[in-house]
Amino acid sequence: MIKKFTRRETLIGVSSTLLLPACSQIGIAPDAASDAAFLHGIASGDPDTTSVVIWTRVSRAKEPVDVGWRMATDSDFRNVVARGVFTTDASRDHTVKVVVEELHPGRDYFYRFEAGGVRSSVGQTKTLPVGHVERLVLAVATCSNYAFGYFNAYEVIANDPSIDLVVHLGDYIYEHGIDGYGGETGQRIGRNHEPPHEAITLDDYRQRFAQYKTDVGSKVMHARHPLIVIWDDHETANNPWMGGAQNHQAGEGDWETRRAQSLQAYYEWLPVRDPREGGTREEYWRHYKIGDLASLITLETRHTGRSKQIEYEDYRDVIKTEADAKEFIDTVVGAPDRHMLSSAMKKFLADELAESVQANRRWRIIGNQSVMAKRMAPNLSDPFFERLRPDLSEDAGNLLDGLTLLGDLGLPLDLDSWNGYPDARENFYQISKNAGARDLLVLAGDSHSYWQDALYDNAGESMGVELGATGITSPRSMVSFGQEGLRRFDQLNAANNKEVVWTDGHYRGFIRLEIDHDGAHADYVTVTNVESRDYAVKIVHSAEIESRDGTLRYV
Repeated sequence: MIKKFTRRETLIGVSSTLLLPACSQIGIAPDAASDAAFLHGIASGDPDTTSVVIWTRVSRAKEPVDVGWRMATDSDFRNVVARGVFTTDASRDHTVKVVVEELHPGRDYFYRFEAGGVRSSVGQTKTLPVGHVERLVLAVATCSNYAFGYFNAYEVIANDPSIDLVVHLGDYIYEHGIDGYGGETGQRIGRNHEPPHEAITLDDYRQRFAQYKTDVGSKVMHARHPLIVIWDDHETANNPWMGGAQNHQAGEGDWETRRAQSLQAYYEWLPVRDPREGGTREEYWRHYKIGDLASLITLETRHTGRSKQIEYEDYRDVIKTEADAKEFIDTVVGAPDRHMLSSAMKKFLADELAESVQANRRWRIIGNQSVMAKRMAPNLSDPFFERLRPDLSEDAGNLLDGLTLLGDLGLPLDLDSWNGYPDARENFYQISKNAGARDLLVLAGDSHSYWQDALYDNAGESMGVELGATGITSPRSMVSFGQEGLRRFDQLNAANNKEVVWTDGHYRGFIRLEIDHDGAHADYVTVTNVESRDYAVKIVHSAEIESRDGTLRYV
């Protein structure tokens, strides 16, 4: 079994002021000149065994700019292995994205850019390995809302040299204006969203990405580690589906245009490969092969196959009893024509899972936006909540009433996650079983809460385990119940759901996942504060996973 997190002692209680020097050792901390020319930093990502994407943006440029780039095996650039010039202009918002090819597998590389005689800071990246791989360390992140606070957890990730890849599970940016989600906090701590209105147009999304990439934690993390990133909903608008989104209203233009422009900005501003010839931006899924150790397959669940979300509010008058609720789940929510994945996505998943099993890789990791475990609302008839109610705000009281009703009727916590698509979830499991994969290690985001889940199909057969990451800054709505109220809610959530082993929605942070051929170890790493740059770091929970007889289990 893998050893526990060896950096535990150095993480707990470390302040942000002690974290900065580790990045500057390889030149990541920019000087004034490079910061002026490359205000939004540098980044790398979407690696394979012989190539990787490197990215930057030339700040404040008005005309086309020739940007030189170099990649070397050393941070002093004595051994340059690739170089070139990329011309950028306003048509791509003066971003620079290069796929550097003909590299060696499993190697660390350093890169930098130059424009107008000014050099960027130095970035570090790596290619995927081939052959036997002893160990892989992932930092699993999600839900980074600029208005809710500083990306301090990104800085912690930057300063962990053992991390191989950062896996961001979506909600990399948020579309809301200063009068929307996070706006009150943003105004209080001086992190108002730009532009101040909701992002709708191409220029809006470009401005929003630009703002997020000025955060110091963002800049050092992206410069230090390669990124694997998938989108969720807020990169476009809250709760999208094939034909629209919950947060796309009348008067906000054509949905297809908005989606297309948001995805254009996404591809411009992130170190991801552009679609292959004949492909579309929406068809964004990947299989990252890490030698004989692991497959990491990412899903697209928002823009290519998802059916419209079902809203409880639309059925309030017809769900009065537990029998009504059961019929609603069986016939409405569980309808077989409700999809999460497109046909093309499912074929890709089936083919790549089969390839992974045939290649005898030790782990099959699924990079996925939403919590997959079955989670019914807990029964909140606890005397504690009755005592708590008089002290709650009107909004918090309404939230408690709604959750209490869901628990009384035996309904799922939410219907935007896989809970709202049970037939699609069962189909996902069947695809996996057909490929010979009942040992899935599912990574989940979106919920703003930590999760440790055990996954089962409808027949009760184990399908693997799930690790859910909390938000980098985004809080869970139940924080309005207070610390003790949220703690009680999470306890009841785990007690009332077979698949929920542990959950906690109080913290902000990420998951550090370390795997080898004997087992896996996950640390739920939190930062104690996101509303300023003063914070400490601690591990609030850990999970050990082992594989036995083709299945996974916690030990």
